[in-house]
Amino acid sequence: MSRNKKPRKAYRPRAIDNTIAFAVLGQAAPMQDDQTTDLGIAYHVALDEMCKGRGTEEHWSTVSCALNIALVLTERGYGASFTPAVKEALGGAVRARDRARKCGTWGFDGEGLNSIRRAFELHDEQMRIAPKSVVRNALMEVHRRIDAGHAFKEAA
Repeated sequence: MSRNKKPRKAYRPRAIDNTIAFAVLGQAAPMQDDQTTDLGIAYHVALDEMCKGRGTEEHWSTVSCALNIALVLTERGYGASFTPAVKEALGGAVRARDRARKCGTWGFDGEGLNSIRRAFELHDEQMRIAPKSVVRNALMEVHRRIDAGHAFKEAA
């Protein structure tokens, strides 16, 4: 047999980037369709990992970032009547963070998980109806609040 063919590299599928929310926050350019889709996938994957007991601080941070975006969008009139529900979900995220600092395991309690799921239903609807410019401005507002200390620094 001849040895005139180059050896091929093994196929390694690309992993889903669970931290896409951080990349989107850092961009000043308008969000593109694929960024909005990636952001939605990222926070749903992060929540799923937290539910399955494989949660990390990055997963928690992605979920918290999505909740903060949902809060800003409610304040801007996209589901304004749901502001208390989003704040309740953020309270569940705070409890999860505090518990993880004590015991090292990242996960939500039952009440927190239910409120986060309701907030994510709202957030999905917000992402569907809000113009990209409003979503982009909400992302920038979340980043501004993080810098000012009015939101989770871990979600930066």
